[in-house]
Amino acid sequence: MLPLSDTLVLDLTQAIAGPTAGQILGDMGADVIKVEPLHGEHFRPHFGGAWVPSMNRNKRGLAVDLRTAGGRDVLMRLVKKADVFMEAFTPGVIDKLGFGWEVVSKENTRLVYASISGYGQTGPYSHRAGYDPCIQAEIGLMEATGPYQGEMCRVGTAPIDYSTGLACANGIAFALLHRHKTGKGQRLDVSLFDVGIHLMSHWITNHGLTGENPERMGTSNTILCPLRVFPTKTQPVFVACTNDAFWKLLCTALGRQDWLADARFATNKDRVAHRAILEPMIEAFFLQHTADELLDKLIPAGMACSAAYKVSDVVANAHTAARGSVIEVDYPGIGPVKSANNPIKLSDAPVEVRRKSPMVGQHTVEIMREVGYSDAEIAALKEAKAIAGA
Repeated sequence: MLPLSDTLVLDLTQAIAGPTAGQILGDMGADVIKVEPLHGEHFRPHFGGAWVPSMNRNKRGLAVDLRTAGGRDVLMRLVKKADVFMEAFTPGVIDKLGFGWEVVSKENTRLVYASISGYGQTGPYSHRAGYDPCIQAEIGLMEATGPYQGEMCRVGTAPIDYSTGLACANGIAFALLHRHKTGKGQRLDVSLFDVGIHLMSHWITNHGLTGENPERMGTSNTILCPLRVFPTKTQPVFVACTNDAFWKLLCTALGRQDWLADARFATNKDRVAHRAILEPMIEAFFLQHTADELLDKLIPAGMACSAAYKVSDVVANAHTAARGSVIEVDYPGIGPVKSANNPIKLSDAPVEVRRKSPMVGQHTVEIMREVGYSDAEIAALKEAKAIAGA
């Protein structure tokens, strides 16, 4: 039995963060209803139509126009029986639509109400829309990322969006556990800004101790050495000497007792101070070997290291296949769509694709019948353009 079986989730979110949270809940057994406007969410055209399928498996689809009385009535009927309500509008918008926390919590006191926003429901920035790369800039992540003495860079994915989705799913699970104990629902306030700050945690700690801001160092950083990608005859290799024990492992595995005996490199502090001497020595050595030759020595020794791969390498990786980390689902009119699998693996709740991501409003009629609408009422609402879909 999946842990969230018999849990009804209304997912009004779009793009990445909210749909990620909803997909995790759906994977864990919840009946997640993706609530969209009649034309669908605004990310549906991306990736040739593959974006939404990659982000919304294990959900049903409902298309309603919340600007109409009929559309609002459909959603409110669902609110009264739902366990979770998820929204990701700029603060204030959901209230104008008639589904703010103060309203729906009176209709359903057991409801867990999750709000995802760029900057949270409080604070001077709360009215602002939030986007992952903007938050990367806002929290210092972008300024800390990039080549040594080069321009700042955006991280090459959407780490804050995806992390916010994970945080939201966790928060909802905690709130449901709290409800199990108390019988009461509550509101969850999750923001990209707060999650981004959390991702910068060790740099915030370092600043508190030293007053220093992170310096752009490419794949390295100012605190540890050696910790970076080094070129080889073939694939680049990343090594992470996060302490003196790893430095000893590295030198011993590579047969470089001379490095280990060199007083200039005895401690991490020494290695950082003599980075300009040490790193060229390591570069020269690595360039004499292939990535496989180096990894065949370093990995068995327990060294923290990896080849630096491309996405094409990762999806074809034997470990990726063994873990089921990437799944592929065929969608009519689109073809095979690959996506990341749920990273949460429970021994008694294996995740599987029970439902393909819905087309816009695919389950509208089915869902409306479940909350008491007659076929005549459904037809009338379709005619009034309050709902759409099959």
